[in-house]
Amino acid sequence: MLPAPSFVTANFVARPLGYRMAKGWAQGDQATNDWFAPLETFEARFDALLAEIKALGFASIDLWCAHLHWRWATVHHLETAKQLLAKHGLVVRSYPAWVMGGAADLRAACRLCAELDIPYFVGHCQLFAENRAAAIAILREFGVGYAIENHPEKSSAEMLARLGDGDEEVVGLALDTGWCGTAQWDAFAAVRELAPRMFAIHLKDVKPRRVSRTGLEFVDMGHETCRLGDGIVPIRAIVGYLKTFGFRGSIGIEHEPETYNPSNEILESRERVEQWWSDMQIRETVPPLRVAVVGCGNIAGQYGEALKRSPEIKILGAQDLDPARAQGWTDKFGGHAYTSIDEVLADPQVEAVINLTIQQAHVEVVTRCLEAGKHVHSEKPLAPTYADAKKLVDLATARGLRLSCAPVTWLGEAQQTAWKLIRDYRIGTPRVAYVAVDWGRIENWHPNPKPFYAVGPVFDVAVYPISLLTAWFGPVRKVTAGGALLLPERWGMDGRPFSITTEDWTAAILQFANGLQVRLTANFYVLNATQWQATLDLHGDDGSLSTEWFTATAPVRLCRNGGAYRRMPLLRQPAGTGRWFVDWAAGVVGLWEGLRSKTPHPTTGAHAAHVVEVMESVHRSLREGRTIHLTSDFHPPSPLPWAK
Repeated sequence: MLPAPSFVTANFVARPLGYRMAKGWAQGDQATNDWFAPLETFEARFDALLAEIKALGFASIDLWCAHLHWRWATVHHLETAKQLLAKHGLVVRSYPAWVMGGAADLRAACRLCAELDIPYFVGHCQLFAENRAAAIAILREFGVGYAIENHPEKSSAEMLARLGDGDEEVVGLALDTGWCGTAQWDAFAAVRELAPRMFAIHLKDVKPRRVSRTGLEFVDMGHETCRLGDGIVPIRAIVGYLKTFGFRGSIGIEHEPETYNPSNEILESRERVEQWWSDMQIRETVPPLRVAVVGCGNIAGQYGEALKRSPEIKILGAQDLDPARAQGWTDKFGGHAYTSIDEVLADPQVEAVINLTIQQAHVEVVTRCLEAGKHVHSEKPLAPTYADAKKLVDLATARGLRLSCAPVTWLGEAQQTAWKLIRDYRIGTPRVAYVAVDWGRIENWHPNPKPFYAVGPVFDVAVYPISLLTAWFGPVRKVTAGGALLLPERWGMDGRPFSITTEDWTAAILQFANGLQVRLTANFYVLNATQWQATLDLHGDDGSLSTEWFTATAPVRLCRNGGAYRRMPLLRQPAGTGRWFVDWAAGVVGLWEGLRSKTPHPTTGAHAAHVVEVMESVHRSLREGRTIHLTSDFHPPSPLPWAK
């Protein structure tokens, strides 16, 4: 999966000068600061900057400090920037900056990064060079990383020496391939040697050094940037290696000419990078998992996008009760549009079926697939009752087949990072968890909300945090719940009324076998407008952890008892960006890995069946007015290899 290429906003360094940057980089730096600093014009100018970047097809940026500098940015600047970034749907991947002052400067830069959820700054830090321990303490205090850029280093040995040993979670490298070209340092070799410690890479190409001088600083030093692929840097080979390596950091596209607007060439550079990435074929040492999708509703599109970017998976086709939907899905994501599930199950090439049908069809579809000898990954929940779920688990076991089930969100980078902090006893022994599932009114965004209301918020959405918590802490033993039907009469997007009978608001206390107490609320009535709607707070003897149970890009914050929360760096960067990023293919990829390596896959049917018993017990408790005791068990999953 290609991490979305980001736009380095320093590409426009010469813009405030009308692309007549005759006196070098410092002139453009000062002019950009002067242009963006005044509060009265900041909103309009920053808005125009982001709008142009979005129009060039980018979903993320590397925000150069001259466009929002910690020395002049006020609370109002920051709030405006956050609003405009959200407006344009842009995520900030890094903050290119030279932090030349002491501790106060570094604190200010880190505070700005933390405020905008920027994971690291890229460039140079004077305090790190002079007092590494003091700099590291500040970075950890704010949960911000530092990526050292190659200025003026000319070899991997020099970069690694500057990096030093240890502190990998907050200090890494950022390679500017253009400066490699200028220094006559093999950029491809540099990427191969430095990739394990790289937080970011700036893809930049440069032309051969001119024979005669021009009076332009960058041109005369051999740093005349150009469209990627047109210069002396082996950009295409570098992109191929990044894919082979599985690089997940920021991939910035950088092109900063002194005398002309680079926008069109940057657009073409982005398109080239995406095409080179797509064209790069990774040699298959382990065969991909051959899959077919059954059910082509809303969620199938998100699965399709993720599966298409996963070389471990080969899409053979899809089937839906509506043949037109299956055809549309395969037209977009590949494979054959099967006319029936019988045709899917009769295809000997299909190793596994991905079941994306509505919840009411899960038991029938999964049963048929297992009886036909196919492995299965199913959307959540596995079944409407524990008895049905247990039958599916037993059938898979009897047939020697793998049964995998969503949710897969607990496999995300934020969630695996939080779990590692818990296992490392960073909050001591966890005693209490508070979980909010404030999902609002489905009819406000979904054209067919009735199936969601038929199962209710517990089975449809609370399944996510319940799966996460049971993966982390093991089985639940007691459930006590209450709930209500707050708004039985609803109106669809088509203006037609409909009625619901399942509780749309539920509160539950889950008591785990290990002693953890969980308070969970789930509703289809109110959307939490004051904070994120998928919150997870864990409290232990020595501190607290706050994160989210849904997106891989969520912030993870930690505090000691009586202290302030500070953001923690993720163990690795997610493959995607944005507030809602989830790798929907993670469970299928986990199934592939388990099958090919003959090891357990992470999202097992037995775990999913226990989750069904928990959710079923919530509804039993609120209707029977008593505590329900649970008996099912499962083998707890292991952390993902990179998160151990």
